[in-house]
Amino acid sequence: MSDKKNSDKLKEIAKEVSDAIEPAIESVKNAAEPVIRDVKTSAKPYMDKIKESAEPKYNEAKEKAEPYIKKARETAEPIIKDARTKAEPVINDAKAKAEPIIKSAKEKAQPYIDSAMEKADPIIKEVKKKAEPAAKSAKKVSKEFTESSRRKNAKKEIYIQFGDYEVRTEDISDRAIDDYVAKGNSLKDVKDIQIYVKPEEKAAYYVINHKDTGKITY
Repeated sequence: MSDKKNSDKLKEIAKEVSDAIEPAIESVKNAAEPVIRDVKTSAKPYMDKIKESAEPKYNEAKEKAEPYIKKARETAEPIIKDARTKAEPVINDAKAKAEPIIKSAKEKAQPYIDSAMEKADPIIKEVKKKAEPAAKSAKKVSKEFTESSRRKNAKKEIYIQFGDYEVRTEDISDRAIDDYVAKGNSLKDVKDIQIYVKPEEKAAYYVINHKDTGKITY
């Protein structure tokens, strides 16, 4: 009991000492930091010079060592190859010994897997059943979108035939916009256009941006 008390007392004293000297250590670190920084700055040119002077020697040593490194590789290659060859039977033997253990583990695990699948089967069927309408709906939407895109992208030419003349609706649209621009408006301001064709008058009336109106003849 006395030993424990002494140990606790020593720990307490050590903590008090540590707490007491911590500010002093921090102060020393703060005071030393600019000095260390200045030393590093002052030493940098010399360090760079040493590095610059050492680089040719390093390259020379590397160049001289290259034949020995190459020879070491060539010497090691057959040893490594031989080690691989010798290790292969051991590896194959380990595989052969492990195979029945793995097979046995699979066989033992199979009933549990089958049981889990059996329990999961009604859940899987229920999920599929609930997902089926959504899948059908998605398929229908996809089909409708594809058909709509095909219709939209199909090239269209519509002609109006009346009496002894024929006119293409696209030409009427172009002429309506040209008429609008000719009146001092800007082509970039055209956002939408509605055209009302009067074949008996050989004319078309247009409304641009739901406010500007005009008439063209053809």
